[in-house]
Amino acid sequence: MKKIGVCLAASVLFCGCTTTKISPDVRNQLNQKQAILKTAPVAMIIDGCLLRNELGTDLIVAEQSNWTAEKFAGLLSQQLSDQGIQVGKKLKPFVCGYMPKEQLQEYDYKADSEVTRVKVTQYPLINKDNVIRLTEQQQNSLLNLNQSFNRWQQLSINNLKEKKPTSNTLDLNNEDIAVLKDLTQANYIFIAALTGVEASFGQKFTAGALSVGISLATVGAGANFVSVLMPREGQHYLVHIVDLDKKEVFWTKAGILAGNLYSTKKHSVEAKAILDPLFEVPAK
Repeated sequence: MKKIGVCLAASVLFCGCTTTKISPDVRNQLNQKQAILKTAPVAMIIDGCLLRNELGTDLIVAEQSNWTAEKFAGLLSQQLSDQGIQVGKKLKPFVCGYMPKEQLQEYDYKADSEVTRVKVTQYPLINKDNVIRLTEQQQNSLLNLNQSFNRWQQLSINNLKEKKPTSNTLDLNNEDIAVLKDLTQANYIFIAALTGVEASFGQKFTAGALSVGISLATVGAGANFVSVLMPREGQHYLVHIVDLDKKEVFWTKAGILAGNLYSTKKHSVEAKAILDPLFEVPAK
């Protein structure tokens, strides 16, 4: 495992945190965001990336990654519908699409339980369950979108260390924006990265702990940042809403994925109140 990423933002307006009390002014601004999202159908781009940390080369389990992406898309779609938001296109184009090529090719890959694991040589890893066949241009624009988040998060980390503010603007060119809008038929896109790190029995027995894996952290809201690195074993989601017209991160939420993500026989995914606190979701 090579890289740590975190979710950072200027306030609860951009990064969800249900443990922080929201002021009336912030609540009003979040309500305005709700109204904007209800004006036209939104799109989804979902990326699953489940890893097994092993004694040798770590393994990407593609089948469970794809199932996780599919089921999370269903959960998010239902929660959006419950809030009166129309959902248009749902794309699940890649497996571990947030990883840069240099990192991805350090892992082994197993397409499903019936095949032998192989070294990752292709880039990107295509989700065979994605119903939309992508052109090379569409594929490249989606990858550029993913990497723009990586750059934004790294800039956020650097600015946090230096106590500087961070813009919510993404580094995307106009050509990519045009391709993404044509592909998704939407201006607002919910982009979800679903990550998991699981130790094999041998690794647990001999090492007792995992090296830190890809993606997530939790983050404080408001003026006081508290960044916490992803647990060494765990299952997480990170959802961004992107405004393509403005090339901006509209809102972000990090949370825990429950369920049997690694099971091939009883696979399940649970994620409650994904939209809280953007929407006030009653506790159940």
